[in-house]
Amino acid sequence: MKASIFFTLRASPLSHLRQYSPKPQSDHLFLVGLVRDASGPRISLEKSTLFMAGFSSTHKEDILQRFPFEMGTLPVRYLGLPLLTKSMTRSDYLPLIEKIRNRITSWTGRFLSFAGRLQLIKSVLSSITNFWLSAFRLPSKCIKELESLFSAFLWSGVELNSRKAKVAWLDVCKPIKEGGLGLRPISEANTVSILKPFWRLVSAKDSLWVSWVHVNLLRNGSLWSVRQTSTSGSWMWRKILKYRDKAKPLHKMEVRSGLATSFWHDNWCSLGRLADVLGPRGCIDMGIATNCSVAAALSNHRRRRHRNEMLNRVEDELDSLRSHSLAGKDISLWKRNNGSFKGTFISKDTWNTIRETNPVCEWYKGVWFPHSTPKYSFITWIAIRNRLATGDRLLQWNAAANGDCNLCDGNIETREHLFFSCPYSSHVWSALTRDMLGQHYTTRWETLLPLLTAPSTSKLHLFVLRYVFQISIHSLWRERNGRRHGESPTPASMLAKLIDKNVRNRLSTLITTGSPTYEGGLRYWFQTHSR
Repeated sequence: MKASIFFTLRASPLSHLRQYSPKPQSDHLFLVGLVRDASGPRISLEKSTLFMAGFSSTHKEDILQRFPFEMGTLPVRYLGLPLLTKSMTRSDYLPLIEKIRNRITSWTGRFLSFAGRLQLIKSVLSSITNFWLSAFRLPSKCIKELESLFSAFLWSGVELNSRKAKVAWLDVCKPIKEGGLGLRPISEANTVSILKPFWRLVSAKDSLWVSWVHVNLLRNGSLWSVRQTSTSGSWMWRKILKYRDKAKPLHKMEVRSGLATSFWHDNWCSLGRLADVLGPRGCIDMGIATNCSVAAALSNHRRRRHRNEMLNRVEDELDSLRSHSLAGKDISLWKRNNGSFKGTFISKDTWNTIRETNPVCEWYKGVWFPHSTPKYSFITWIAIRNRLATGDRLLQWNAAANGDCNLCDGNIETREHLFFSCPYSSHVWSALTRDMLGQHYTTRWETLLPLLTAPSTSKLHLFVLRYVFQISIHSLWRERNGRRHGESPTPASMLAKLIDKNVRNRLSTLITTGSPTYEGGLRYWFQTHSR
């Protein structure tokens, strides 16, 4: 295997390689290998490959005579990512799609619950995708294909049947508080990854990449004023510039010396970016050049009296800075989720700032709570959203389907009937919760949900009620599916005893956590089931 180091050299630094190359005729030369000036050892001909872009055939031959290396062609993969000179195409991101698909098919999906597959998406598949997002802006077609794979795996396992989805992917990707599963949409994660370079450009002044960008692409101008139609820089740089409108509201400057803050293009005063507020004539009316810094404006500008009230407010801002001038470097600030600005970039806060928020669901605490069993919580989440394939929904899809309840062979099977109005499920629910709920006992779905989030109930009693509610839904749903597939029915009293045993086992394991919240859990359970 060839050991390689990848880096990009522009024309000016090629003076280090005069003994190996002719005078540079292009701005781009990609050299792969161990370069003596960079790492110390001499260049190894056997372990080096030369990549060139922007050279004519004559120059390529001349360089190859002086560099007797193997000639490589772009794109080439480095650390699992392609090095590209043009916009990403399907052939470029196909390795990502195939890697996700291969990882999915390597798992024994038939032994995984919905909750298990959800965890694999969060911890494995999303991590693979985020690695690519950290380097590229993925095309929209790639994002759609990835989300289709994630959705198909979540609902059907390795079968990857996209028609089995129970909940729209857009709803799945909502935060848990808003009724989703807490996944982050790839498109929004893609946007956050694009916004991160903006933060580096305005904050990491000592970075070599930032310095190179300011000299060669921004030409010591402002990031916010460079033309978007500029042909300089790579395709990825031009993609980054398209996101400036999203980045502008998130960045702010805290002025100290004013040397690093653009008077017109940075957000440093209470009015916002003055180039946007005052328009193209602002520099003429104020008598301050468009490339002027705040420090230069403070030292060179003399206050004027304007008829325009907005211009007078800008003059007031300058006077306020003069009277409260501070020493030191200007500080770049980034917007947090709560609207404040801090000197750090946090991906989660940025995502929460740019995404579209939805109303908080009152029932989410009854589904997702500490020490719950994930597979029980997931089925309960589907049931609360009324997306289980109950009889009434089967009849909507197919009028010839059997919509009768298999537990009582009486009524049409709806969610409310199955949990817990059916005589069979009502018997199970009564055996488990009648004494525990007392006067609040009910089998009505719309009355049960508020009990799961009642603030007046103690944490221990609330945990037990939530856990019994979820395991009952899971057990009844399994019993219903088993009967539909020809399995022998389980008597209601036997199913109640099995649920009772599982609840006792769960409460026993919580004692080992050492948390005082769950002390007395078993005692409380036995007291409510003394008969």
